[in-house]
This record gives sequence, C-alpha cells and structure tokens, in this order.
Amino acid sequence: MKVFVCKTHILTPVIPYALLSLLLFFSGCKCHQHKQTGKAPDWHTYYKPSKPEKKDPYKQLIVWLRPDATNAQFSQWIYDSITKKGSHSDISISFVCGSCDSTLFLLEGKAVEVFMQGEVAKGGSSSKKKIPVTGESGPIFFGTNRPLIFPDKTLPTERKRGEFLKVNYSDSVVKVAVFDTGLDSTLISPYFSIYQSAAPPCIPGADSGWNFLSGNNNVYDDNPQRHGTTVARFISNESEAYKKNKIEILPVKVFAADGTGDLFTILCGFAYAQNRKVNIINASFGFYESLHKYDSNGKELDEFSSPVLLKAFIEHYLTQNNILLIAAAGNKDDAVEDQEYDPADSLQKRNLDSVHFYPASLSTVLPNVIAVTTVYKDLVSPTQNFSANVVDAGVNSDFIDASGNFVFINPVNSSLEPVSGSSFATPVLTGKMAAWYHVYRSLLQGSSITMGVRDTIFSLLKTNGTPAFLTNIAGLHSKIKEGKVINSPMGAGGLQTRR
Repeated sequence: MKVFVCKTHILTPVIPYALLSLLLFFSGCKCHQHKQTGKAPDWHTYYKPSKPEKKDPYKQLIVWLRPDATNAQFSQWIYDSITKKGSHSDISISFVCGSCDSTLFLLEGKAVEVFMQGEVAKGGSSSKKKIPVTGESGPIFFGTNRPLIFPDKTLPTERKRGEFLKVNYSDSVVKVAVFDTGLDSTLISPYFSIYQSAAPPCIPGADSGWNFLSGNNNVYDDNPQRHGTTVARFISNESEAYKKNKIEILPVKVFAADGTGDLFTILCGFAYAQNRKVNIINASFGFYESLHKYDSNGKELDEFSSPVLLKAFIEHYLTQNNILLIAAAGNKDDAVEDQEYDPADSLQKRNLDSVHFYPASLSTVLPNVIAVTTVYKDLVSPTQNFSANVVDAGVNSDFIDASGNFVFINPVNSSLEPVSGSSFATPVLTGKMAAWYHVYRSLLQGSSITMGVRDTIFSLLKTNGTPAFLTNIAGLHSKIKEGKVINSPMGAGGLQTRR
C-alpha cells in the first residue's frame, strides 16, 4: 500500500500572504482537509497488514460492517465516532479473516479506548471491573474483544498413543469443525478423515484446516494437554460406535498452546467454517458476561444485556446456513462478581438465568445454538452451569471421582487420568449429533432452522437412536430443558461401557 505525503515548498518572506494563501489553495494539498470540511479520510489510512501482537483484548474493539454498508460509510463512522477529536496515530485497524469476511476488523489505540470508555459511561454497569461494550451504530455492529476460556479441569501432560479402530464404513459424510488448539494426528488417526472439498477455500491454502494464530495451515495441536485432540477423539469415538455416518474433521486452530484465545479470532473462524460448508461446529469454550447492566440512574438496560455483535455474526454465518453450534455451558466462575444476587447463594453463580456464558447463552434466541453441561444420573455437576431455559442437554458422565468431579474416561487412552468439564461434555453430544445426522438432515435443507426444528431434531434422536441414548429425567427438569440427558454406549476408545 502506497503512502502519499503532501509537501509544500518553502516560500520566501517577500511573497505576500494573500498570494501564499492562493498558492496553498491551488496546490491541491489535502493533508488536513477532513479537519476543515468534516469529510472523513478513507479507513485504509489506519490499516495495518496483520493482527497486532497479543495485548489486553479489553482494549480492542471488534467492528463488523452490516452487509449493505459501504466503505465510505465505514470511513465516516470512524471519523465521527473515534478520530474526530483524536490524532490519526491513535487508531489502527487490522484483520486476519482474509476473504472469508473482509468486513470484520479489529481496532485499537488510544482513540479507540476513549470511544469504548464513552460507551461504558453511556450504558452504565453495576460492576467496577473491566466492562465490555456491545451494540449497533450506524453501518456497523461493534463489541469489545474478549479472552476466551476452556471450561474444564486441567489435563495431564503425558500422552499415550490410543488404541485405534479402523473406520470401515462408507455411509454419508458429516463435516465437523473443531474450534480448539489443533490436532495431533498420532493420537487420533485413523478414527476420522480430515476435511476434503474440491471447492477453493476463502483463505489460500486453508483447504483442510487453518491456524488463525500463525496464519498458516499448520494445525498441529501444540497444547501440552492436547485439548483439541481430546475433544476430537470424543467426537470420533461416537462415530465409530454407531458406524452410521463417517465424520470429516475440519481443525480450526483458534487457541494457542497455553489455551488462550479471543473473540475476534473465533469470529473469523465462524466465517471460515461457513465457507467450508461444515454441518456442525464444536465450541468447547466461552466467556462470561453480566446479565444485568444499568444506567446512571440505576435503571436496568435491556439493549446491553447480550453481545449484539456475536449474536448478529452467528446468525448471519451459521444460523441462516443451518450450521449447528454445539457449545459448552461453562463451569462455575468464582470471579464473577458483578451479578445482582446474594453472593452467599453459590448456585446463582452457575445459573445461566442469572449470568451469561457465551456463545451457549444464545441458545434462547438462536435455534442452531445448543448448550451442553455434565450430569450424573439426576444430578448436575456441582462445578458446572445449568438452566432449564438455556441448557439443552446434559451429558451423563462416567462416574464421580473422590473430589466430587463428574468425570469422563479419557478418550485418548483409558489408562490416562479421567477428564471433566462441560468442555468435554460438548464433544460427546457433537459426536452423537454427527453420528445420527442422517435422521434429521432433511430438516436442515432449505429454510433457516427454527426453534421447532431444533425440538424435532431432539425428538428424532430420541426415537431413532439405537441403542437409545436420549432420555428425559424428571429430577433434572429444573436444571435442563425437559430434563434431557445424553447417555453413551461408549467408554474410552470404544472399549468400555459407560456406567
């Protein structure tokens, strides 16, 4: 990108000031014209070619242009909302989505932080901590970038090669995107096939997966605990158990080796997954956000009670394309302090009617979002979230350990330490829905999914699964929608039966 610098010649003092003014006027120099006329400079003025180094995401603003917005409108919005009172050096714009979505941007700089602080002051909040902003403004949706977490128990570092079973069936193929730390093929092959497609990807070289952190197709799982590999193995085990549909995994590496990630990268991944025509996305991650926010007079605000940008983005790329998003309901977070309830009532810190955990909490408004937690018989895990309005299903754990954790036999190798957390309940349901995708595939062809269609999908899973794996437990009706529980005939590597 060329940068043009306006220059004026040094004029001698003998030239009259009137003539000097005319010379400057006719010289065509427009360096500061926008300050005089109010016309906004093109947004490319602030463009940086790559995503900035890891910084505090709460100081970064995600901006997504509406589908009908123009470059001129975006440029004008930046000028009117952010740079009008600040220096050009106070803002930079970057993106890593390529042509998957060329209208999703990450903004940062002092001028951006001032804008975000103004939005917080406008919206108000009951919290004294860092407050995210989210909303709509003219031609754009906006929201604070957020750190994301894995809601699960730390896994052991040491790994052993799994006991592989050959996939020897060739029925219909279900394409599943795993948003995680990548894949270690030595621990999971040949349980599934890597995603294949003749269609060119929206990012050159991203035919069968992409690393959004380093900008290449190296999707190796460098997490010491092999989080992404463990999640993928849960999914592939279910496929192997039923031999109904063969699964192709699209690894979308959006978390670093230390398990850190952010919302901006996740959004890019959603656009990429839609471009690759996946059927299901496994989302074993999320972030908390306060349910209650208030103005300066103490009046509760409805418009800032959910991440507007996240909802709009998922609806555009996933809901309208009938892509199922299976999302972890999250674990209790003792650091959540900005809720309006008695702090002594620890249950409310896990109740998704009182606190939001996204994207799972969008299940109440987006029918393709399915929230998952962990149960054991008629109990919800004491460390995981629940809600009869938000959580769609509980996955039955294998047993309860001595510390009271609801745990699963390790799918990589049964001799390894068991794993726990809604992060691992999620891929069990993802695997089930992929394994039996053929019984409801026709419902997702044509018009966009509805709440009624989602209910019908669960009904079909309940009546068609063989052996039956979906039941309704009365004791869980107050914690999970209709008390739905997913049981699995699987143990680790398909070698044991769940209790």
